[in-house]
Amino acid sequence: MELFGIRKSFNRRNFIGRGGYLEICRIAYPLIIMSASNSVMQFVDRWFLAHHSTLDVAAAMPAGILYFTLFCFFMVTCNFTSAMVAQYHGAHDRQNLLRAVWAGQTVAVAAGLFITFIIPVLGLAILGGTNHNPELVGREMDYFISLLPSGVFVCAAAPFYSFFSGQGRTLPVAVINIGGCLLNIPLNWMFIFGHCGLPPLGIYGAGIASSICAGLSMIAIVIYFYSQNQRKIPTRRRWEFHPDLALRLFRYGAPAGFQTLVDVGAFTLLAFLIGDLGPTALAASVIALSINNIFFVPLTGLADSTAIVVGQYIGRRRQGIAEKAVYRAWRISAIYAFAGVLIYICFPEALATFFAPQQDSGVNFDEVVKICTGVLTAAAMFNACDSIKFIFMGGLRGAGDTLAIFLLNSLTAWGVLVPGMILLTKWYPATIHQVWAFVAFCGFIDAMIFLWRFSSGKWRKIRMIEQPAENAR
Repeated sequence: MELFGIRKSFNRRNFIGRGGYLEICRIAYPLIIMSASNSVMQFVDRWFLAHHSTLDVAAAMPAGILYFTLFCFFMVTCNFTSAMVAQYHGAHDRQNLLRAVWAGQTVAVAAGLFITFIIPVLGLAILGGTNHNPELVGREMDYFISLLPSGVFVCAAAPFYSFFSGQGRTLPVAVINIGGCLLNIPLNWMFIFGHCGLPPLGIYGAGIASSICAGLSMIAIVIYFYSQNQRKIPTRRRWEFHPDLALRLFRYGAPAGFQTLVDVGAFTLLAFLIGDLGPTALAASVIALSINNIFFVPLTGLADSTAIVVGQYIGRRRQGIAEKAVYRAWRISAIYAFAGVLIYICFPEALATFFAPQQDSGVNFDEVVKICTGVLTAAAMFNACDSIKFIFMGGLRGAGDTLAIFLLNSLTAWGVLVPGMILLTKWYPATIHQVWAFVAFCGFIDAMIFLWRFSSGKWRKIRMIEQPAENAR
């Protein structure tokens, strides 16, 4: 009823009331700006690499997405601390709110050890076993290795970021992240091209710059965490280990981490399958996805804010307000996705030619542009579907319905997307445009499944935290 009540939704209460558009936007806009800055940073990174060599930008996608695949489980599990913080904040339980942050740090330590000692072995073995051009594989390995330190820093910082974002204090989180992204741009320029006395490191330098910025951002958020007003929440109090909270974080956070692993893993396989179609198809796909990040990544910021609002109102035992907030967030995302569709359809060639290399790199760039325009059309349709999927998935995540998210996403990613991609690229002589049309179709299936799950209301029965009766508001 709420979904289609368009006329009813535009009244004063829905804008300024609890769970209204104003509250969602207040929490969301720093996260959206932060996400946008991250996508701009990636865009500039790919742009620099494209100007350095088309092979560099082609290697960036498979190596970058493999790196993210192998550490995203730990990152998302650590970031789930924000959902616990949100519910404790809504329940006005400051003591357990702080304990949830320490539980997140416990998980982050284990994550850092795994990323340092296990992921390099797995990643290099996977890259070495591909059928990609040997020169391409060498660049992929360089980028993968140079990105690894950033994964450790991101996981270590996640619980500290969650302390603020879970309370709805998203502005300091955004400021620190934006600062890191802005710093990444000149560092990329220096390391990739060899300026300011540095040797030109190409794609390896791009990964080094990202790792440096992630480390500095981690230091900044830790300092800000310990500088809080100790009368309100004693963040400088001696660290405490609470195994019950750590296990609870893992119980609800691990399915969220596995869901991201499954989702990104499917796209990793997609990237490698497209790589088998040749460097021209791969370069066009990388350029299209780099452009798409500008429009897509802010949706994740809105989804994160949706999860925070839902968690806070569930902590206050106001599930009705939480539900309405999700549908309002979806309307905001739908308007944003529609604007992206218009830009993709009207200016595809102008967007693609922005990545033209400065020198010949052995790839016909005119053919890359031609392919990229068709891929962008499919990406526009995919974005429209993701505007539904990510918002309702954010609502489910804020309620703790992470196991259902994992199972449903596994079904669509590995039951539909992966088998279809293998069929199209290995047995059926499909074009790159047909491949991306199929990806957009899978996005539509995803969107409908998550809409159905949220509408079922089963998330209302989940109790992620224990609440004294007096904490209900």
